[in-house]
Amino acid sequence: MGDGTTRNGNNGGSGGGGTNSGMSGTASGGTSTQTSPPNGTGYGNRGGNVVSGFNGSGGGGGAGGAGSDTNGTGAGGAGRASSITGTSVTRAGGGGSSSPEGAGGSGGGGAGTQTTGNAGSGTANTGSGGGGRGQPGANGGSGGSGVVIIRYPATFVINFGSGLAATTSTVSGVIIVTGK
Repeated sequence: MGDGTTRNGNNGGSGGGGTNSGMSGTASGGTSTQTSPPNGTGYGNRGGNVVSGFNGSGGGGGAGGAGSDTNGTGAGGAGRASSITGTSVTRAGGGGSSSPEGAGGSGGGGAGTQTTGNAGSGTANTGSGGGGRGQPGANGGSGGSGVVIIRYPATFVINFGSGLAATTSTVSGVIIVTGK
């Protein structure tokens, strides 16, 4: 078989999936570089690996799970659910691979594509990853913008500076500010 390009995924909050455009070699998914948040658990997970003999890319890691390898579904890793706003919402899903054409991870990850069309982008305000592209000339999906959520007792007064695009709600005596 012809030689291909084999690249390991980059590390990050959640790792990117490895890529392999030929039948030679194995590419490993990137790992999470965020391992010590205040609650003692990791912020992200590794990206999917490319198994030798498979073209394409592994799924990107999500906040709640690793990306799928190329001999799996190629799906992005699952996001993580949080009830900080009073309702459970899943955010920060990983992007799907290009081959196999993987779905985006739960929580807003963009789907990958094998075709000449562009891959899906991560959902805005979720911090999710974009999907992988399949063919030359196509674009990988963009990552979704992040969100900041602050929750504090209603007995406190906090003044935010101008220019903050935020919504405020009160749930059971707690003020929740969501900034985008």
